[in-house]
Amino acid sequence: MVFKIAGWALSFQQVRTWLEKQGQKHQHLGDEFLATDLNYWFDERNIDYLWAVCTDYPRGSLQPVIVLVRRRREDPKSTVSHYYRVRELDGDREIKKQLLEESGLADEDLPWITVADPFFQC
Repeated sequence: MVFKIAGWALSFQQVRTWLEKQGQKHQHLGDEFLATDLNYWFDERNIDYLWAVCTDYPRGSLQPVIVLVRRRREDPKSTVSHYYRVRELDGDREIKKQLLEESGLADEDLPWITVADPFFQC
């Protein structure tokens, strides 16, 4: 059993560009605090359908990304090394359209990914 998240992967620079476009002050923040700042921003706007998580992707690559999580759950049929990917659904794509408008990013800039054990607990 493993905890999994699924959503869109963004680089720290993409997050900074998005926050800047929204008028959110972020220049004083280190990269490690961007996900926390995004989550505060989501709370302020009553956005309960996104959760920002910083993790490595692919796992063990030491390439940190911020995942805008749309779905999360414990998966009893998966492990860290063997897991089922979560598909992007139509509802996810509707949210993505809104994100693209707000951020100014292109569709191909937001890949949909599944991450098993994003907090490295296993």
